[in-house]
Amino acid sequence: MTGIEIEPEAIASAKRSAEAMGITNLDFDALDSAKFSLMHNSAPELVLVNPPRRGLGKALTEQLVELAPKHIIYSSCNPHTLKADLDGMSNYQAKRLQWFDMFPHTEHAEVMVLLEHKAE
Repeated sequence: MTGIEIEPEAIASAKRSAEAMGITNLDFDALDSAKFSLMHNSAPELVLVNPPRRGLGKALTEQLVELAPKHIIYSSCNPHTLKADLDGMSNYQAKRLQWFDMFPHTEHAEVMVLLEHKAE
């Protein structure tokens, strides 16, 4: 399993957490996820994305669809960019959606969607 994050501090934190839990079968890379996807040609079984409020954007959404993982877990803090990104993933079906009110008494929330590649 490989964790990708553009912020080196987040990678350092993830490594500390994995070590504290005794998890040893993980790799971490501090780089842009678009660059990572271009470096690896094999389709992973699962991709978990948690983009910033601006969403994945068209280019990364297209790369993700081309990569064609069986499942995508999309965690979003912006329902508008989530919808825009999901509109670009027509070969995926939403199987489950969960709303997380992590910021009580505000208009902000997290939404997590489990997507499954449609059978061809």
